[in-house]
Amino acid sequence: MKNLRNKITAALLMVVFALSMSIVALADDPVYVKINGTPVQYISTDAQPMIYNSRAMVPIRTTAEALGLTVGWDKTTETATFTSADGSRVIRHTMRSNIIYVNGTPSSFDTASIVVQNRILMPIRMLAEAMGAEVSWDNPARTVLIATRVTPSLESADALDAEITDGDEATIVCVTNNQTSSVKLHYQTGNEDVAEVKEYSDNGDGSRTFRINFKPTSDGKTEKTYYVYPGDGSSYSSEYKSVSITVNEDKSKGDQSDDNALDEYIYKVTLDSTKVEKDDNVNFTIVTTDDVERIKVESNFSSKYTTVSEYTESKDQRTFKGSLKATSTGTLYLYIYVYSNELGKYTDDYRVVSFRGISDEEEEEEKELEILDVFPAISTTTKTEETKLYVFTTSDIDYVEVYDDDDERVAYSNYTYDELPSQNVYTLSWTEKASGTNKYKIKAYNEDDEETSEQIRIECTAESKNSPYVINIEPKRDNIETGEKTTFISECSTATDYIVIKDDSGRTLKSTEGTTVPSGASYKKFSVDVTIPTVNCYYTVYAYNKNGDVDVKDFYVYGTDYSEPEIVDLDYRATVDEGDSVEVTVYTSTTVSKVWIEDEEDDNVTNKLKNPTKKGSSEYEWSFEFTPDDTGRRVYTVFAADEDEEDYDTETLRIKVQ
Repeated sequence: MKNLRNKITAALLMVVFALSMSIVALADDPVYVKINGTPVQYISTDAQPMIYNSRAMVPIRTTAEALGLTVGWDKTTETATFTSADGSRVIRHTMRSNIIYVNGTPSSFDTASIVVQNRILMPIRMLAEAMGAEVSWDNPARTVLIATRVTPSLESADALDAEITDGDEATIVCVTNNQTSSVKLHYQTGNEDVAEVKEYSDNGDGSRTFRINFKPTSDGKTEKTYYVYPGDGSSYSSEYKSVSITVNEDKSKGDQSDDNALDEYIYKVTLDSTKVEKDDNVNFTIVTTDDVERIKVESNFSSKYTTVSEYTESKDQRTFKGSLKATSTGTLYLYIYVYSNELGKYTDDYRVVSFRGISDEEEEEEKELEILDVFPAISTTTKTEETKLYVFTTSDIDYVEVYDDDDERVAYSNYTYDELPSQNVYTLSWTEKASGTNKYKIKAYNEDDEETSEQIRIECTAESKNSPYVINIEPKRDNIETGEKTTFISECSTATDYIVIKDDSGRTLKSTEGTTVPSGASYKKFSVDVTIPTVNCYYTVYAYNKNGDVDVKDFYVYGTDYSEPEIVDLDYRATVDEGDSVEVTVYTSTTVSKVWIEDEEDDNVTNKLKNPTKKGSSEYEWSFEFTPDDTGRRVYTVFAADEDEEDYDTETLRIKVQ
């Protein structure tokens, strides 16, 4: 009997050993899980995904949390509860069973959950399909692929102008995720859908921008609240963002007076610009007869007016100059009255002049198709030698040409560096044919062959062979990085004995007496190794002979500054009235590619700007405007990031809304 018992015990031990070996073998053959293309990371010391009974089994807590579910556990009944983020789906499963409940409705599966290393593993298809996801198996990669249904969502919705005049068009800018294919605008008070927009622009960071243009209805209410809903093309989300717009009564005179009114007093009215950014001044010049003593200018955008009594006089004419602050956007009007000595009062009639008020965003668009800067590689060139230019343009420029004073093309380039945010950099070169001051026109074109141009002058001299003279200087490689040690080759006259290179503050970086004279050449070559502390600026080369005679040339060093993004300064008003907008100017280093502002709930209150205004050679200026949601003390965070948003700097805005 004892021998029989021992045999049974041995057989059971062999079965247990075989089963344990089977589980180990399964664990050694790894299984991977990806959700929407992103691998799920499981704790290495815990149970891992495996194939069991031809089914992919996964640790349920890690997998559920990766799917965005909140996990609850009832130790008494050994029941796990999974709840979706919006609470719309509640899933329950009891350990070691093959039944799962979705919002109370049971569903059975052909494989029950199991326990391995004190961790519950359940069939991945049971869990994923219970929350409406699609599951597939990549056999060669031994990977479970889960695709969840990403819903459309709004990151932000802001009115370009929180205050407009009745009859004017309003614009709401919406930033959404990439699953949003349309947005809908709903008027809360009127309980009506106002607009639906399906056109958008991709922002390159996984978000989309929609612009809703509409005219608010006239229903007697000054402040109107609108709801913006994101949609996927077939339905709209129940989540929304509200936008408030104040619509003021239009008390303007419109354009009821023609442009020729008061022609017996006014010869001419001119504006400095027909497009004026909001809160900038519109400058006007009015030429009148010598009977006009002063003028008065009113507008449709402000209750304030201006009078001008100072003038310049020539022959029988008087010229008045003045300005008004453009406090709104859209079509704006100036109403010009004149005080006549003959009448002894201001005229009852008026002359109307119109212009367009534009927002910050429209101003950025206006800056497109522009030559931003032009830098000659060397300040003064030499006849028969190469002239080289660095041309900085807006990012929509496709190619650049250079024409001489006889309108003949001397250079062309369609190759651009891409290191600078929202800018193109072109290098062009040609050979100077004549000494003196040579005039050139730079022409820049976009893909539609629309053109912008700029005039430049290049000083060209003849080489002085009997004196020290710099013919040319350039680095062995272009696009230098900050702090990089680079070899510069300077070609000088044979009368040059040594050269010195200094930065823009006059500090000597390098001097050398080592020269080489190429065979058959009529010049000397100086090779100098220089560590460049700052790029995209001018340095100076001095060419000396033994008697101390010197020739001086400035040369431009183009490169890339890879220093971390930095917010240099902020300019804003810390106290505003309820309903007023906050205007913020952010000054950053040129390594910043994007700037935006978030509130205390980490929601964007502004768009992510990518087109700054350049301030000097080392700073960018970014302008924002937003309206706080509520009164009290509000805290906002300004983010300044690089192109990939991997490195960024932050500063805090503290606003009191009273």
